[in-house]
Amino acid sequence: MPFLAPPADTERAGLRGFLRQQLDALRHTTFGLTEAQIRASPARSTLTLGGLISHVAFVVDAWALRAECAPDRPAVDPEFDGDMTDKGFDLDTEDTLESLLAALDEASARILAVAEAADLDTVAPVPDAPYFPDDLHGWTVRWILLHVIEEVARHTGHADILREQVDGATAYELVAAAEDMGDLGFVRPWSPSSAQ
Repeated sequence: MPFLAPPADTERAGLRGFLRQQLDALRHTTFGLTEAQIRASPARSTLTLGGLISHVAFVVDAWALRAECAPDRPAVDPEFDGDMTDKGFDLDTEDTLESLLAALDEASARILAVAEAADLDTVAPVPDAPYFPDDLHGWTVRWILLHVIEEVARHTGHADILREQVDGATAYELVAAAEDMGDLGFVRPWSPSSAQ
């Protein structure tokens, strides 16, 4: 049940569980949306749900690559051009909800495979980028996984707010609908007819 990460009796199980729960929660924020709705920016910012999905897929994939290559650097690191905060937030005309979710699913599978099998103590070197501290030489795979959980959770919160602004849907009712849970008593699954 994605309302909570599953109980875990090992560090690795905890990392996997929280990664999966946050990635699923982000995915569920787009449940039932139209192509126009994933491009809507209903708040003062220019953020869109599609842009958040795109950005998270890019970031998760980049961190997974660094962890996979540790202790070496990736042959080609997916470095950001210019301001890293903008990477992936702008959608291309050919981006669709289906293509964005496919990219997120691919990145999710990749980072979950890292969480499943990588040596958590292996150190990944810091990429040569102006936004990383000069005196930092590397991160453990453990740190990378924790950072990805933090990154996804932050953007899932953004997505929750945007989704509620788009049509009034909230996280629990979206999860209940996406997971086909039925009426749980404390929450009813979202449906298009319940949208504001």
